[in-house]
Amino acid sequence: MTTSESPARRRGTRLSVAHGTAAGAVCVLAIAAALTGCGSDSGGDTGAPGPTTPSRSAEPSPASPTPSPTRPSASPSPTEVKPVKPMKPSSPAELRSCADGSCTVIVTKGTELPRAAGLRAGPFTVGAVSGEGVDISSVDPSGFTSNLLGQRPDQGGPATINELSISVLAITGDTAKLRLFPAK
Repeated sequence: MTTSESPARRRGTRLSVAHGTAAGAVCVLAIAAALTGCGSDSGGDTGAPGPTTPSRSAEPSPASPTPSPTRPSASPSPTEVKPVKPMKPSSPAELRSCADGSCTVIVTKGTELPRAAGLRAGPFTVGAVSGEGVDISSVDPSGFTSNLLGQRPDQGGPATINELSISVLAITGDTAKLRLFPAK
C-alpha cells in the first residue's frame, strides 16, 4: 500500500493554506493602516510629522482660462495711489462766519471757532487733527466743558452740543473739513 493523500485531505490542506494566507494579508493591512495614521488630526500630536507628498508644479488645467496679457487689469496696482488734494485752512474771516452757527470750514490743531450764542454753544478749540479723528473742546461762559474726541466722517452722524451740531466731512493729513449747523 502506498501512502498517498486522499483528495479530500489535499483539499483541506489547500483551504488551510489559503485561509492562512488571507488572514496574514488582513493582518498586514491592519498594521499598515495603523502605521500610516488612520486617525483624525487633532493638532495635539507631538510626534514626528507624517510623510509628505512632493508638491506638483502649478500647471493651469485645460479647462481654466489663462489671463490675457493684452487685457488691462480692472483693479489699480498697489503702487498706484490716488493723490490727496490738500485742504487750505479757513481764513479768520471764514472762521468768524461760524458765529451764527452755520458754516463749513477747514481747521487744523489750534484753530478757534467763535461762540454761537444763539445756539448756546462754543467757543471751540480744535485740539488735534489726525487720521484717528478730530478733537474739539469747548468751555461755555458758565465754565461747563464739552469735549468731542475722535470725531470722524464715518461715525454715523454729527455730534451735538446744546443746539449746535458739528459734523466732520473729511480729514486730510492734519486738516479737517467741519460743518457746523443748528441741531434739529
